[in-house]
This record gives sequence, structure tokens and C-alpha cells, in this order.
Amino acid sequence: MSKKAERRRMVREELDGVNLRDERRTKRALAIGERLAEAPEASLPAAMADRAQSEALYRHLANKSVTMDALLKPHVEKTVERVAREPVVYAVADTTDFVFSGASKREGLGRVTKKDQGFLAHFTLAVRPDRTPVGLLGIETWTRAPKKGDPSLWSRRNDDGRESLRWARNMKAVSERVAEQAAKLIHVADREGDIYELLADLTGAKQRFIIRASQDRALVPMDDEDARRLFDAAQATPSAFELDVPLSARAEKREPNRRRANPARRARLARLSFAARTVTLKRPNNRSAKLPRSVTVNVVYVFEAEPPAGEPPVEWVLLTNEPVETNADVEKVVAGYRVRWVIEEYFKAIKTGCAYESRQLESSHTLQALLAYTIIVAYAMLLMRSLSRQNRDEPAEVLLSSTQIIVLRAKVKRLPIHPTIREALLAVAGMGGHLKNNGDPGWRTLSKGWAKLLALEEGYALALAQK
Repeated sequence: MSKKAERRRMVREELDGVNLRDERRTKRALAIGERLAEAPEASLPAAMADRAQSEALYRHLANKSVTMDALLKPHVEKTVERVAREPVVYAVADTTDFVFSGASKREGLGRVTKKDQGFLAHFTLAVRPDRTPVGLLGIETWTRAPKKGDPSLWSRRNDDGRESLRWARNMKAVSERVAEQAAKLIHVADREGDIYELLADLTGAKQRFIIRASQDRALVPMDDEDARRLFDAAQATPSAFELDVPLSARAEKREPNRRRANPARRARLARLSFAARTVTLKRPNNRSAKLPRSVTVNVVYVFEAEPPAGEPPVEWVLLTNEPVETNADVEKVVAGYRVRWVIEEYFKAIKTGCAYESRQLESSHTLQALLAYTIIVAYAMLLMRSLSRQNRDEPAEVLLSSTQIIVLRAKVKRLPIHPTIREALLAVAGMGGHLKNNGDPGWRTLSKGWAKLLALEEGYALALAQK
């Protein structure tokens, strides 16, 4: 089965069971999903192949019964089923923004930057410990006030509608969704998730979590000699062991606050030190008296004593209720936090691999309906790339057709007669401009290379037909 056909099959399976209140509408949803899976990065008219199909797509997306929630329902349900088959799953949560340029106002969108409009989305992605994506467990979208100076959700700290509450709301919803499987979920969040209410909720509900600290919180000291602040306590904890850890490259973030918190870096091998202890966090003075006066958590401190010149040092303070008694326990917590990287790749698959932010749709409703299809296609792409990285010695025939391998070998002269998945992946990416010495290819080069391979495959088939 070709890579394109495999992706099409996966997307159809994830949409199977969708109910759009009309048999024809539901049937069209399956067809649309398959077409988008064939050429994720193509424009919508190109993906639909002809004008009639394009117009049918636009009518479909505008239909009020075609909602993001309805389209994603089967995929989320299948994700829950896959979670049930795993011994442990990380529920990785993060927020991203979708930005759509252009002078014309799009109905239902709000401000994202000073000049661009769009909306925000909070995702929870289920991921196995080996970093294989399991699927979407939840999503919430919202917009911000369109004019500077207007009261917006994110600026009202004491309002029940403030954005920070999305973390607790979505983690609770995800836990309820997996029901009796909740004990095997470990919630993972970056520094945005360092919220006292959230820590209190998770601890009180005995839900497992790993959250990177962003605030130097006041502590209830163990004795007169103990530190009074979280970061002081972490830094004063003796290092238990050191490990060499490969760090992935990190591009510069679009938002200024994220650029400061997560500066760009090159991929490298870092020598990291690990320390762990238990602390009791005090309730902040500006938080409701209804919250617990304190929350006890374990802390894992990870730091790089000697970073390369010009590179930002690694320093993580991780808050968790996972055990930290042994070095293996500590390693497991850090490995769990590093699984968070998968959701960054997931966002890249949506934005770059599927070119979602380039879509010229005119309303929030149509954009979010299309996002549902894009999410499913991105999941299929991410899963296939994950499997190709894990099974690097398997033959390329697992993912590519014999014709595609013939075309690829004709284009890439040094490709073996029977390439592995890994070799074929790099060859496809090379056609998109990727240099082998630069490590694993990104979504943009993969998309470009894949588009070229499909074009060459079509030309090869046409040439054979003329003989």
C-alpha cells in the first residue's frame, strides 16, 4: 500500500462513525477527509481536483451541522479506545494560536497579533511513552477581543472566564472522558500550566501530572534551615546523577513571551544533572481562600552546568506527584516531560504539513470545521512519521508503493535497491531540499518532497500508459 493510500485509509478510519444528521452529508465528509489526506499541503481547490468538488467542499464546511466537535467525535472516541489498551499514556496539553493574514475581516475571528486575526486552541494529545501519538483527547477554541484596550478573556485575572482556567477545565474533561482509564493518564504541561488552582485540583483528585514550574512559589519549609522559595529549594538539592541527553532543535517562537521563555537553540547532546525532593507550596496571597492552604508535590530539578558557548543552558523545575525515590523514578519523570515535544510536532504538522493557516475561508465556523479534518490528517502524518523513525530497518515497501520506490530510485541515484523506511524518508525529504547531515527533516521539506514524488509518480504512470 502506498504512503498516500495508507494515509487515506487512516483518515477514513478516524472519521468512521461520524454523524452529520444527513446520510449524504456524512458520506461527503468521508470523501473530503480522503482527498485532503492525499495532498495535505495542497490548496483546497487542488486537493478537491475540480471546481464542482471545490464548491461542494465550501458548501459542506459552511453547513451549520458540520461542526468541529461532530467531525472529531469518532476520532476522540477511537483515541479513548487506544488509551484503554496501553499501560500508561501521557495526556500532553498545550495552547497554540492560528493566525490568518489579510486585510478583510473574517467573521467570528478575534485578534491574535497587532495586525493579524485568528483564534486560539487548547489541545490535549495522548502520547505513548515511546512518543508514538495515540490521538486527540480534547480541544477547546476561543477568540480574544478585537480591539486593543477592550477587556479580553486573557487579561481578567479574577474573572471566571479567564484563559488560565482552560487548563483545569480540559484536564478534568479528559479524565472524565477516559473514565475508569484515568489512572493510567499522566497530564503533562509546560510552564503555562503552572497554576496553583490546577495543582490543587490535580492533587485533590489524585490525578497524575508532570508540570514545568514557571513561578518561584513560597514554600512551607521543613525546618529553620530549609529554603523558603521553590527555586532556591530546587537549586540547593544535591545532584543525584548525570546523563547525556539529546536535545532537539527549537525554532524561534512567534509570540514574544514564548521567545523569552523558550529561546531558539540548535540540536545537541547536553550533559544534564538531576536532583529531586519533596516540597510544600503555599497558597498565593492573591488566590481564593477556598483553595487549600498548601499543596505538597515532588520536585525534579534538571540543569546543565556547562552549556556550549552561545547556547541557552537547560534548566527545568518539574512539579509532579509521580514517585522520585530512585534515580529510575527521576529519569521516568524527565522522560515523561520530554514527551511534550510531540505536541509541538503535532502543531507543525497542522500548520506546516497541512498548511492550515494559509486557508482562505471567511468565517470562524468554516475554519474550525476544516480544522477538524486537518487535525485528523495531521495525526495520520505524525503517526506515520513516528513509525518510520522507530522502525528504521523495516523495508520501505511498508509505506511506499513499488512504483514510488522505482521513481524515487530513479531520482535519488544512491538509494539502495531495497531501501529501508528511514532511507526512503530521507530521500523524499531530500527532494524537498533537506540535507541529510542536518538530522531529521522538518514538515516543510517533507511536504515539498512528497508533492514532487506524487507528481513524478503521476508522470511515470502517464508515460507507461502511452506505450
